[in-house]
Amino acid sequence: MFRFNRLLVLVMFVLFTSGIALAVEEFRVSKYGKGEQIWFEAEAFDERSPNENYKLGKAEKAVKPHEDAFGDIVTNAGGQGWLLYRFDISRAGGKKGKWRFIGRVINPSNHSDWLWVLGDDGDKIPEKAPAFVRPNHIIFEENAPPPWKWITTGDFGGDGGTVNELQKGENVMMIWTRQSSLQVQNDVFLWSSDLEYKPTDDDYKKAKVKTLAVHSAGKLATKWGDLKSL
Repeated sequence: MFRFNRLLVLVMFVLFTSGIALAVEEFRVSKYGKGEQIWFEAEAFDERSPNENYKLGKAEKAVKPHEDAFGDIVTNAGGQGWLLYRFDISRAGGKKGKWRFIGRVINPSNHSDWLWVLGDDGDKIPEKAPAFVRPNHIIFEENAPPPWKWITTGDFGGDGGTVNELQKGENVMMIWTRQSSLQVQNDVFLWSSDLEYKPTDDDYKKAKVKTLAVHSAGKLATKWGDLKSL
């Protein structure tokens, strides 16, 4: 009984100190143009679908990242699924309102995906693919062969799913598979409150690096493994 009680106390400690709602641990913030930006690398997702169809290029050997990638990349190794990111616009000094989603990508055959945003597209994080409407939710429907390009549009030059109403503080976004493939390499994502802002690589390099004192899912799993061995 003592061992069980000790385990229970330690489990509660881990859950309360690590935080259940995980978030992108490292990101960058900036004030370019007429607004604020929050940037995070594509591989910094908080969760992905159980089939792990979205994979890391280098770390999981899905595909060799193109030259000049910032860190690793995320690609689609086949099948339907999703990526989920939590991010806090208040860390960039941003307020609720319309923000534009932008990606640094390579996408030679315009293999687009869908973007879903908590609040703007629904009040609950979906467990299965929600009903998507073209062009309202589509992103990256643009031919973008190497080198890397910052894509600000969603559906062949239109906004598509790129402009969304973000909430005060923390927000949740999900990328759902439409037709993405191994041809697609996602490197860096950002949200900008200046809807006309056009990012550059130098802007990303100069943006201020921030970190969150939260535990990643991997670290939490490790702690749980340690606890079970007590």
